[in-house]
Amino acid sequence: MSDAIGIDIGYGFTKTFTIKNGIPEMKVFSTIVSSYIPDFSFGTKIPTIMVNGSKFSIGEDLVLNGIPYENTTRQDFVGSPSYMAILGYTLYHTDFHGKIMVLGLPPSFYHKERTKELTEKIRKQWFVDESGKPIIVPEIIKFVPQGAGIFFNCVALYPGIFKKNVVVIDIGYYTLDMIFFSLGKYVEGTALSTPLGIKRLYDDIRKEFAKVYGIFAKDDESIEELIGLGKYIHLGEEYKLDVSNIIRSYRNMVFTTIKGHIEKVIKKIDYAFMGGGGVRHLQGIINGINIIENPQFANAAGFYLYGEQFLEN
Repeated sequence: MSDAIGIDIGYGFTKTFTIKNGIPEMKVFSTIVSSYIPDFSFGTKIPTIMVNGSKFSIGEDLVLNGIPYENTTRQDFVGSPSYMAILGYTLYHTDFHGKIMVLGLPPSFYHKERTKELTEKIRKQWFVDESGKPIIVPEIIKFVPQGAGIFFNCVALYPGIFKKNVVVIDIGYYTLDMIFFSLGKYVEGTALSTPLGIKRLYDDIRKEFAKVYGIFAKDDESIEELIGLGKYIHLGEEYKLDVSNIIRSYRNMVFTTIKGHIEKVIKKIDYAFMGGGGVRHLQGIINGINIIENPQFANAAGFYLYGEQFLEN
């Protein structure tokens, strides 16, 4: 079993990466959490976690059952009891008992005082699983900027870029994050975080769908069908929608944002890499930007690599 785990708690999804018995283990679940604990007598049992004596329910079944859940995009979510519930559930869900966990922070939130405060706060948490068993927090806790995991992945594949100037673009569910590394060092003043994640595209399609049909489209899977097939079927009825102009508009917004921010970086850029779950709709958006392999787990995998390297040093 590995001594390290990378945990990418995103606004939409939480991804993890570790190595067990020499085999990479990747997991993903919705970052959906509620302090309301449903008591169903039949059907799916919604996972729960106890944090400092308070119980939380976790996962997308909350949405399916119409249960109110936390707004993970609010500014005070990171470090909140709900955030801790997601973290505790992640450690339980992955059954991790190693020495170090590495997490990401949005670039706009990342600074030494904040990471120190969060680390101390996590150490004070008391996590208990559904069976009443305590969940042990790893001995070492490290935070890195969101998107840095993509960079660490790239360094593992192309060690030479550690001596170059590298821009990293992370297209998440809610946000587009950009960070810059010069000669292997993170340049804090050049970071950008803006609400241009893939949800922006989904929401624009939902608005257009509502205009055409007078009803809202169903879940994100239905939106993906509209993007890929131009239609989806609900209760035997086919709903068609040409979303090509909406996709084009979204791609243009992302293109303009990325180009505009790159131009503000005073150094010449040697390499640019893109990762995150939203990149599937942005391939080829800008010449010279490389999409990393397995982009959805790129951050979590890079966090893991950082943790392993930290232990070695």
